[in-house]
Amino acid sequence: MRLSPVLALALALPLTAACGAALGADHPAREDIFEAAGPSEFILLTARGELVSADVEPGRVVGPDVSLGVYAAGGERGGQAVRGVAFNRPVSVTATGQAATGIVGAMPLQLSVTRAEAGLRARGLVAGALSDYRLDDRQLTGRIGRCSYELTRTGRTYEGARSCGGQPHRVTVLLPRGLSSWNDAALATTLGLLLGA
Repeated sequence: MRLSPVLALALALPLTAACGAALGADHPAREDIFEAAGPSEFILLTARGELVSADVEPGRVVGPDVSLGVYAAGGERGGQAVRGVAFNRPVSVTATGQAATGIVGAMPLQLSVTRAEAGLRARGLVAGALSDYRLDDRQLTGRIGRCSYELTRTGRTYEGARSCGGQPHRVTVLLPRGLSSWNDAALATTLGLLLGA
């Protein structure tokens, strides 16, 4: 299923994500990171200096912490399979219609994805953790794995608070346009993997 033009535009914006390597004291400024981002780049940057980045290319997501391929899946028309490695865990998920099922490491991923106005809502399990999250052209909110998000779109990015079991801290997320060509279930799966680690 193709995304609406409004959601596709929203996906061109930054998005916060999972815990990545901390930036060193001489890391580039936040503005430099986002100004240098290309149209296919996913970035999650926290106020604590954690950075998750990946290039979203046709059929794949590649970065220091993730290497995923997105393939046509047999069966239901428009089905896609998401396979590879994310944060040192093997991923094998089938995303057909409005559902995604599979494994992340040794834990289940099982999502039900529905359309909500101009965006989408995903509910179920991400790597065995209860999850319920929404993405539209104004905000990214909810629980993804062990992390909760309350982000609002500001210009090219989604910004706000994230909590992964501790005190909330500020995050900024950039979503690439490339995700807009994926079906809803594959998109929700990929966001869950990138943001819920």
